[in-house]
Amino acid sequence: MAGNNSFLTSLLGLVDDDKFMKDVMSKPCSGTEQVNVRFYLNLVEKILNQAMAIVDDVAKNTPPKGDQCQSKSSTSLSLETSIPLSSTINELCYQITCKARTSNVYQTVSSLFNMLSSFSWDAKAVLTLLALSVYYAEHWRLTQIEESDDLLSLTAMLRGSHAIGKSSDTQRIKAFVALNNLIKLTLEFTKCAVEFVSYPRDFGEISASIDISARFYYIIVIILGCSVQFSGLISMSNEFLGQNLWTFSDQVTKKYESFKKEVEYLREKHAEQISYEKIKKLSKHCTDIVELMAALFCTKHDFLTVYHCSKRTTVTVEKFRNKIVMLLISDLDLSDEDLKTITRIYSESNIQRSNYKIMWVPIVEEHNEVTQKKFLEKRSKMRWYTSNSMVSKPAAKFIRKKWQFRQQTKVVVLNRQGKVENMDAMAMIRLWGQEAFPFTESKGKELWNKQGINWFKLVVNMVFPDVEKSIEGEELIFLYGSDEDPRQSKIEKYLSEINGYIGSYKVINISTKRAIPYPARELPELLQLYTSYKQFGGFAVIARGSRVVVNTRLMDFETVLSQHQMWVKAAQPFEAAFKRHYDEVIKKPRRHHFYIPSVAGNMPENIKCAKCSRYMKTAVSFECCHGDEPMMPSRLTSLPGTQGFQDSAVAAPQPATYPSAVAAPPAATVALPEPATNQSAVPASEWATSQSAIAAPPEPKLEFGSYADGSIV
Repeated sequence: MAGNNSFLTSLLGLVDDDKFMKDVMSKPCSGTEQVNVRFYLNLVEKILNQAMAIVDDVAKNTPPKGDQCQSKSSTSLSLETSIPLSSTINELCYQITCKARTSNVYQTVSSLFNMLSSFSWDAKAVLTLLALSVYYAEHWRLTQIEESDDLLSLTAMLRGSHAIGKSSDTQRIKAFVALNNLIKLTLEFTKCAVEFVSYPRDFGEISASIDISARFYYIIVIILGCSVQFSGLISMSNEFLGQNLWTFSDQVTKKYESFKKEVEYLREKHAEQISYEKIKKLSKHCTDIVELMAALFCTKHDFLTVYHCSKRTTVTVEKFRNKIVMLLISDLDLSDEDLKTITRIYSESNIQRSNYKIMWVPIVEEHNEVTQKKFLEKRSKMRWYTSNSMVSKPAAKFIRKKWQFRQQTKVVVLNRQGKVENMDAMAMIRLWGQEAFPFTESKGKELWNKQGINWFKLVVNMVFPDVEKSIEGEELIFLYGSDEDPRQSKIEKYLSEINGYIGSYKVINISTKRAIPYPARELPELLQLYTSYKQFGGFAVIARGSRVVVNTRLMDFETVLSQHQMWVKAAQPFEAAFKRHYDEVIKKPRRHHFYIPSVAGNMPENIKCAKCSRYMKTAVSFECCHGDEPMMPSRLTSLPGTQGFQDSAVAAPQPATYPSAVAAPPAATVALPEPATNQSAVPASEWATSQSAIAAPPEPKLEFGSYADGSIV
């Protein structure tokens, strides 16, 4: 049996012989013979479980259990007699036992794979493991015979089984236990590989990157190694008592553990996908808010409950029946300002006496101890409802995809049937507070279309409530924001140099307080300010009270201030002199465009050019700044038959009111042109198709463009 030791040594090298593996795998695999892989894998498991139980009894020196001693197995199996695989199993037994003793390892493995060429890869592995299980179980079964049965006792002795059952050799018994554990591991390895085959090939990057046929190749080589080890151990000779067994087991364990993690990941993703599809289907046909709330926020461990923050206890999800629900969706960095705003809304009488409920929906990338602690701290400051734990990954995926959550805090309003009444009510809540009740899109349009609305006053009061006195006193106000500190320092320097000329004024650096909120409705002045902030490094607004003098890019503001020696005149008010010089030195671009972030789902119906009042053409484009630099615009890629537009500044707009809402979007690397008039001109199926082909990051934007002379870009 020394030859077996040499064979196993060669087999150890074969496990990591990529060249030989690729050569074997390159040969055609017809897969013409259909095999019920799951059925035969279950059969293997039942056979091995009984055989391995016998080994455990031998190792512990305990009497065999009754069901193991019965001459007829207690396991009832209905074999598919229409599939004649008994001859195949017998031939495989010969290949992995008798032939392995007389051939070199490469010949044995090659012969084995040639024999299995007509089977699929999963069938190859399962049938080979079935052959081992028959060989293994048969020998261990013979060890349990009664000594009074002379015929079977003699047969067992001739085949070596008598020795393994009655052996008192400690080293041999340890080797049997180690081999038994290795065969258990091989079974689990095979089950993992068969499970992997059940997942779609495009199911995530891991699924696509794994060559599953290589895993089945490893399994078959491992099975051959187990068979050779067992043949050596049941020999009456003491020449081969588990040599290289533990080294071989270590190799197998490493490969299995690595593959197991990959399969567990896919199993988790598969379960998440099933849950996501259920939520998506339910939301589409939902008629009861309770059903949707339970699907989104109640796990199998929650028993259909949510957490009431002020009562610090769980309550049944039935609390939401026949209620309108405001979902406050955010990450764990929900700002104190937004928290205070929602708290004020929650305390208002309209909310308290109406059928409204508020629910915080915390969305996180990773679920760990750090985020759990942060979640508990944040919810302790709230008075309304939240989930018992952070939102599950399937629910988070639904919220990101269907409700376009992209880190920025938003409020989704659901009616009593679980249908969306407002995809993002947060902006109107920040601007109007309780006046925006009941926080529907129609209410938002009503508020924006009110006569005499002043966008500057709304925005500044939203960010800096204490500036109201400066507005009422008709004080000169400088509002600017940027992430470029050097530029802001220069501006402060220039303002100090002309301090005596300006008189009383107030400076508001919005970047030191909080990021400028993106416009939730398409009022051109707000779009212009946000475009400057997001695409040109910063914005600047000069106003006298609530009357805006200049709304421009920060770089243009700095340019005019740096030339103050040229235009400061004691006889002229500051704003008039600044505006005159600004118009002279800042070149107005022929084209104008607005930037709106996150627009997938709800395309605005129309936007009028602030310069010429014609409808602007729309296009979706995508960008990445590859770092922390201010996001600069890129030339849009035009589709055939359309004209893209380049970087440009935005002209000072004229007052106007505009309907509709702008909500959140997808991501990709193309511009998607839209009609110049409104959304209705685009078939819904075409827009849906364009959306489905687009992934999430980087942040998308919607741009509206026109030439200064009124032509559409």
